[in-house]
Amino acid sequence: MEKDRICVIISSYPQNYLDHSLLGLTVESWKQQGYDICLVSHSPLNPDIQKASKYYIYSDENELLEFDEYSPLTWYHWTDDFHYQTNWGNTIGNHSYAILKNLQNAIQLLQSKHYTNFIYVEIDGFLTDDNHKLLNQKLEESNFTTQNYWIPVEIDGDKFLPITNFFGGNIDYFSERLKRITSPQRYMEIANKWGGYSLELFFAEMFVKNPVGRGHLEEVKSRNVEPVAWLDNKWFGSSKGGEINVPDLKHKDWWLDIVKNKHNDELFAVVSATSHNFETKLLFYKDDNLLNEMEVKTGPFYWFKLGGNGSKWRLEQKINNEVIKKVEYTKEQVLENIHSFIEFK
Repeated sequence: MEKDRICVIISSYPQNYLDHSLLGLTVESWKQQGYDICLVSHSPLNPDIQKASKYYIYSDENELLEFDEYSPLTWYHWTDDFHYQTNWGNTIGNHSYAILKNLQNAIQLLQSKHYTNFIYVEIDGFLTDDNHKLLNQKLEESNFTTQNYWIPVEIDGDKFLPITNFFGGNIDYFSERLKRITSPQRYMEIANKWGGYSLELFFAEMFVKNPVGRGHLEEVKSRNVEPVAWLDNKWFGSSKGGEINVPDLKHKDWWLDIVKNKHNDELFAVVSATSHNFETKLLFYKDDNLLNEMEVKTGPFYWFKLGGNGSKWRLEQKINNEVIKKVEYTKEQVLENIHSFIEFK
């Protein structure tokens, strides 16, 4: 492939030292392969990382979407005793439009340069040399530079879900396809045709259900099985939910939630299951007043019934007296969100 005609777009929103460290590795990973880098971000970046990139675009257009309806797109946990599902307070996809704006900003710049194609990755798009060899093979087999788009898709039965933290295509083609997305409302209108607002659902509508032009969908296994199936890389995709899950270290990969009983107005605080054990302290607040605190070792799924008639509930979790996770909702928000609940059998 003519790498001088391809620019790698790295989209980022680093919030802490781990984010910046991983971003630096990702930039170096692609630079060593001979690609130019276009770095786009909604937050200020380390000057050294900026200098390592051919182009750097900063924008404060970090708009979080607000949804008129509660999304049915959920994650769930089933056992013989209960069924829990959640849309994380109706936040799935709320950052997707901002990510799309990063892509649009980069494509607009690259159109004015000499590039014809792009590869898009995010802050955790770090690949090893062996990974790059496999990727080059995949791109050459699919005739990447002659395609309008190249997008990995997860296969789950008869369903295809695009992977949106790693794809590529023709710059002019993507500019033309995305130019009609000029507002959050237009974005949500298209994504919600698949029952949610995530970037994956937006891409599903644009490139799976209604494909235009000549493209290649690279079929991969579910990320529940492998990160990108043919990439044997612990780092790729290690940034989840605003946290970096450093390979070979324990991960704080669980979450806190407050949901309703599916069949009545009871409220429950939830600590999701994880394979990583930490000694933590949970603090329960009602209307900003501390009600209770307890020591909890992460691992199993925990649920706690919340009593009383409070109008606002907050659950905090500490490790070594530092708050590491927090969730807060009004009672009204929890009861209205019918897609997040726990049901006992």
